[in-house]
Amino acid sequence: MPSNDFDFAAYTAEITAMTLSGLARAVGAPAIGETMARLAEQAETVLVTNMTAETTELTACGPGCSACCRVNVTVLIPEAIAIARYLTADLPAAEVAPLHRQVEETARAVRWLDDDERIRADIPCPFLDRRGWCTIHQVRPLTCRAITSTDSQRCSEALAAQAAGDYAPLLANLFQKFLVEQTFRGIAAGLAQRGLDDTGRELTRSVGRFLASPELATDFLAGQRIAFPD
Repeated sequence: MPSNDFDFAAYTAEITAMTLSGLARAVGAPAIGETMARLAEQAETVLVTNMTAETTELTACGPGCSACCRVNVTVLIPEAIAIARYLTADLPAAEVAPLHRQVEETARAVRWLDDDERIRADIPCPFLDRRGWCTIHQVRPLTCRAITSTDSQRCSEALAAQAAGDYAPLLANLFQKFLVEQTFRGIAAGLAQRGLDDTGRELTRSVGRFLASPELATDFLAGQRIAFPD
C-alpha cells in the first residue's frame, strides 16, 4: 500500500481541473472520448506510482475473471459517450444494431433490480464476450476500475453470500478503490462547474442511449439534459 501521506484532496482537484480543461475544448463524442482516456490514464499512472510490487502481485483480477460483472454499474454521461463511441468506431453498421439490441435487453432486464437481485438472476454485463473477457476494458467505467480482489474464488463466494443476504469478507486494494472513487468525484465536480449533467446513471441504459443517438453527445456538451425515456 502507498504512504498515508497521499493527498487525495489535491489529486481530486487535479482531476477536476483536467476535466474542465478537456471538456472546454471538446466538440462531439471523439473529443469526449479523448478527455476520458486522459483522465483514466492519469488515474492509472498515479495508481502504479503509489503501488508496491507486492500489492500489485496480490491482485487476482484479470482477463476472464468476470465474477463481479453481475452487479449494477454507475457511470457518468461522458463515460457512456466514450464507451458507445469506442464500440462503434470500427464496427460495420450491420454489427451495431445487434450490439445495441443486446445492450437494450440487458438494460430492461436490470431496470429495477438492486445488486442482490441481479446477482441472483445471474444477469451478466452485455460487454462480456463468450470467454468472459471484457470487450470494453480499454474504456471500462471508473466504477469497474475501483474493484479489486486478491482471490477470484473468494470474490465469487462473497457475491454469492451477498445474494443470499449474508456477508463474506473480501480482501481488496483499498488505495485503488479510494483513488478511483475520487477520480469519479473529481470528474463529476468538473462537469458541475461547467454546467453539465453530473448525474451518475446505470451503465447499460446510458450506453444504449448514445448507441441509438450518438449526436446527443453534442447536446450534452451544450449543457442540455439528456432524456432517458422508459
